[in-house]
Amino acid sequence: MMQYKTHSIDQKIGISAFLTYPLWESFDPASLVPELRLFIDEGRAFADALGKKKEHTFASLILASEDHDERLGWLWGTAMHLNNVAQTDLLREACKEGTQLLSEYMTDIGQHEGLYHAYLAYRGSGEYRTLGSAEKKIIDDAIDAFERSGVGLPKEKKARLKEINKLLAGVEENFENNLIDAVEAWSKHVTDGKVLSGIPEETREQMRRKATADGLPGYVLTLSQPAVIAVITHADDRALREEVYIANNTRTSELGQDPTLDNGPLIMRILALRDEKAKLLGFANYAELSLEKKMAPSVHVVLGFLERLAEKSYASARKEFGELQAFASAHLGLSALEPWDIAYASEKFRLVRYNVSDEELRPYFPATKVFRGMFDLIGRIYGMRVEEDHAVSVWRNDVKFYRVYDDKGDLRGGFYADLYAREKKRGGAWMDDCIQRRKIASGIQLPIAYLNCNFTEPKSGSDGYLTHAEVETTFHEFGHVLHHILGKTEYASAGMMHVEWDAVECPSQVMENWCWDKVMLRSLSAHRETGAEIPDELCDRLLSAKYFQAALATVRQLEFSIIDMELHAKYDPAEPQDPRWICAEVWKRVRVTPVYKNDRFLNTFSHIFSGGYSAGYYSYKWAEVLAADIYEAYVETGDVFNPGIGALFLGEVLEVGSSRPMMESFKKFRGREPSEDALLRQSGLVQ
Repeated sequence: MMQYKTHSIDQKIGISAFLTYPLWESFDPASLVPELRLFIDEGRAFADALGKKKEHTFASLILASEDHDERLGWLWGTAMHLNNVAQTDLLREACKEGTQLLSEYMTDIGQHEGLYHAYLAYRGSGEYRTLGSAEKKIIDDAIDAFERSGVGLPKEKKARLKEINKLLAGVEENFENNLIDAVEAWSKHVTDGKVLSGIPEETREQMRRKATADGLPGYVLTLSQPAVIAVITHADDRALREEVYIANNTRTSELGQDPTLDNGPLIMRILALRDEKAKLLGFANYAELSLEKKMAPSVHVVLGFLERLAEKSYASARKEFGELQAFASAHLGLSALEPWDIAYASEKFRLVRYNVSDEELRPYFPATKVFRGMFDLIGRIYGMRVEEDHAVSVWRNDVKFYRVYDDKGDLRGGFYADLYAREKKRGGAWMDDCIQRRKIASGIQLPIAYLNCNFTEPKSGSDGYLTHAEVETTFHEFGHVLHHILGKTEYASAGMMHVEWDAVECPSQVMENWCWDKVMLRSLSAHRETGAEIPDELCDRLLSAKYFQAALATVRQLEFSIIDMELHAKYDPAEPQDPRWICAEVWKRVRVTPVYKNDRFLNTFSHIFSGGYSAGYYSYKWAEVLAADIYEAYVETGDVFNPGIGALFLGEVLEVGSSRPMMESFKKFRGREPSEDALLRQSGLVQ
């Protein structure tokens, strides 16, 4: 059985607190399913008992439920985390079986009529009327969740919904596993180093190490995220860029290295099952179901928001692409840009226009210094202090654990940092929760988070060096971490993980802004050879390039968002056809860059098909409106490190978690509803 270690802390606030760490070395994938079955059996008996009980208190209904859910979450959460960052065949199979068991169990709990009526009865009780707003919201949200789970459906429809949930869990898991396997399925052996001209030394070194590990001379290219980005951005060999771009774009399609990993049929299956689920629950489509618990009130409002931003950025995006095409034709001999030329030409154009490049910047940003500077930042604006803890169990030697203390010296929580790409690790960057903050009889259980990235892995024992874009990614994910561990709610049900999905990106996007401040950049930098901070002149060049191709980046995000929303609002499984027709329709309206003729990007769109952003990708732009407006509150004071504004944001947004709606928290902070103006200004779309 997975073991945990609890460490009690003496807090100055007079309330005992403790951190509970997973002991990673004790995890045994062979025991996962048997343990999960035991927890599920206990959970069913527990739900039955709660449903039969005549009267309840908040403690007997909510706190007792959180106790059970937490123990189950610890087991499953640690297993799924390891499956994302250190997958093995045994663990994958255990998680696959566990996913099916949990899907069935969660549906049964969501449709448990006795438990549902217990909540309804409690809401009508005298104690409910005495509760605070946060506690009432937990009860109300739970009742809403029962109803969205189909508790009121006829028996045969309940059974079908249960089957749909189980099928969806399996298909979505297969989608993600195909992406992991496809990275391993393709490689290219290169013996002539000249083919790799232009590719950064860090990436070439990684390619050399891969070749050595495979017993080959020269270099081995893979579809790991850092390698793909490095090739299509920097490789001078156009044929190599084309080969890697196509291999990456089609890797989980019928055109990929392994056609058995084709996600195309899975997409149609996912869309059909989601549509059926939504209609069973009384919604016109899955997009409406998805929006039921988000800030945005309707599909119409979301699409109107996205189209409005598109109108304000499309002309500028066309102009930016025209300038890029002219540059590529005149300076690179590329008369017509192809998809695999865009990043390469853009990097060359930025170098000519602003005299700044990723590779000139990279030697200034060692990961260790970036983290230290980031920690100094939250000290300045929130009064927090971060310390590494070397005694905590980790799943790999290069994973670090940090504790976060407030200005009173009290521990607020901790987080793991797993920064580098490797085989059998899920791509991209993400934050997840490990332990939730809760107040229990013995004191405050402090929260723990995971911060995961996929940067180029350095040589053993050396520091990794980041591009400025990777620095931004680190700040973004750290913003999520802070949202989780700085919450001060007493219930897991009111924590950051229950914030409306289209608002949850807000704190992470707020954090990104400091990556464009000169004072901040100095504190993040130490040159690889000299240890010097980034010089003012280079800093000025970087900052002058902030809005380079800002409109192109905006319409790219809008393209993803509109495709996602229209797929889930318009796809009709009764008339099945390749969903790429929706992509094509959106591209006609929004896209300005060329599309690969056999484009299969949809087959890799894990955010919406396996990552929780289904009919919710618009959240990045929706939350960016909030984040831009919030950061402007700092700017308006003339001090972007203003601790007074930091304290207000901490108290009114970060610490309250989901104990109240995000719009209410925003208005408490800003004194009004959000405006799109700040986003347009910060995106360089208006002056």
